[in-house]
Amino acid sequence: MAKAKKKKAGKDVVEKVSPHRVRRFFDKLGPGLITEAAVLRQRSEKSLINGLVLLLPEKESEIQTGATWLLKRLAEKETRFSTQQLATIFDSLTDLAHWEAKLHICQMLQHVRIPKGSEKKVAWFLERTLLEENKFLKAWAYNGFYELAKQHTEYCEYAMEQLDRGETEKSAAVRARIRNIRKAMKNLC
Repeated sequence: MAKAKKKKAGKDVVEKVSPHRVRRFFDKLGPGLITEAAVLRQRSEKSLINGLVLLLPEKESEIQTGATWLLKRLAEKETRFSTQQLATIFDSLTDLAHWEAKLHICQMLQHVRIPKGSEKKVAWFLERTLLEENKFLKAWAYNGFYELAKQHTEYCEYAMEQLDRGETEKSAAVRARIRNIRKAMKNLC
């Protein structure tokens, strides 16, 4: 359980915060400022991340999107994720249905380690994400291949193959992202 400090009669009292309490934030508010403030205040708590990870398989897109958004925000704030937490996140990739939840995971890749044993799942996820219609999501998926290759150099050739396929993208913005990724990959592969 995550701990939240609460003032009571001039003293700090530690209150336990369950994953169910975190979920209640999403039931009404979604990932708004109140939710972010409450969660980021506890960002170093291992159990908070565990609670958010447990929400990933939820069928409701608002829950899934809110949980991935908060995980992304924690990663951006340099919160340390354990190898097990990251493996569990990557094990849940097949459960992600909403494009925004997928986007958050793609954006998160630049801030976290992809553990050994999870790279195939990440590659599968990124490949499937390229089939989405959303151009913004596709651009981030291509960036995900760069992050995968940067952390696991055995995926350099595979990432370059994906970038080659991406040259046929209709969106000029996606093609521009691919060109920038290619420049960065020249230093890797």
